[in-house]
Amino acid sequence: MGAKQMMVFPFTVPIDGGGQMRDAAQGVYARSLARTLAERLSVGPGVSATAATLTADGLEGRAQDHGWVVASHPWTLEEACAVGLPEGTEYLLHGAAELTDRVRLRLILVDQTERRTALDHVVLRPRSELFLALEEAAGAVAQALGLELPAVHWPTEDVEAYVAYLRGRDLSAAHEVGVRVLDPGKSFDPYLEAAQRDPAFADAQDRLLSLALDFALGGAGPVEAARAGCEKLLELDPAAVKAHAALAEMDLAAGRPEAAVERLLTALRIRADWWPAFERLGTALVRLERHAEAIPWFEKALAEKPEDADALTGLGVALAETGRLTEAVEVWRRALRSGEGGAHLHENLARALQKLGRRAESRHHLGRGGVFGYLQDAWERLTGAACE
Repeated sequence: MGAKQMMVFPFTVPIDGGGQMRDAAQGVYARSLARTLAERLSVGPGVSATAATLTADGLEGRAQDHGWVVASHPWTLEEACAVGLPEGTEYLLHGAAELTDRVRLRLILVDQTERRTALDHVVLRPRSELFLALEEAAGAVAQALGLELPAVHWPTEDVEAYVAYLRGRDLSAAHEVGVRVLDPGKSFDPYLEAAQRDPAFADAQDRLLSLALDFALGGAGPVEAARAGCEKLLELDPAAVKAHAALAEMDLAAGRPEAAVERLLTALRIRADWWPAFERLGTALVRLERHAEAIPWFEKALAEKPEDADALTGLGVALAETGRLTEAVEVWRRALRSGEGGAHLHENLARALQKLGRRAESRHHLGRGGVFGYLQDAWERLTGAACE
């Protein structure tokens, strides 16, 4: 059987007499459970499931709002077959999702091609059996498709930690697509709760840090909130090296390379073999024009990942600035061969080769670079932002 693609549409519990959800949190949980189910179904080659997308226009003329596609009841077969789906989609999965003191999932799988209901199944379990409920739901869908889902390990065994994590995922998804969040600063609270409940819940920490970088470097929210989220994580787990690294990225972007160096050295004192910090420490030292000190850190990064374009670019800059132009040329050529290079590398090479008197080779790169010096271009490449 070929790969199946499905859209997973979440539905709330029934609305009250005034047209409102009885509990606003159920909209969050409906979206979150649908997203989780889509991800679980997509494990392995048989299914490609996608959670419902956001809409700014409501559904078929109903209430205009910014938010996920949420309805108060499952569609009829005719309504489900009339929904516009991406080309190649064979199945539509919809139904109801509720998480209170129990987990209730109603799964209605519609075969779009045959215009029939392939599955109508209800999962009902205590809240404490959330993972078993999701496994039962995914298994029922897979069985209807004639597939066998691979086994997975859930990232935590603590149901309440996972429920908090689901709330965090919902806020992260809102920020990713630009949906307004009432208090962006509280977006980190669910992940912090998850990390507090289960200190070994690594995915909760990673999601928090990813959101913090989206805030600080991508403009998705206030930088102060991003820094506060990372600092609170460090209060819970002082050994969270990734939190130190995330704060170092914020320091670099804010033009504070000295603070970034201290953050990265702190991370390496916690875990000396954490190689992702090597290149960033070299970068911070280059920003401080401490080029000789930067060289061994770039070399350590390349020992772990020989084709790292950032480390190659930074090493070339440090070598050039310490007068080792011939070595810099070879390193930048390696960067170009890695396939990650661009105009800045051609400009670097043209300037270095010209200084070495290798004018014919330099001309080969002229016109393929920009108008900035090789050091400034390298800084932009390494930081992902324009230099001050």
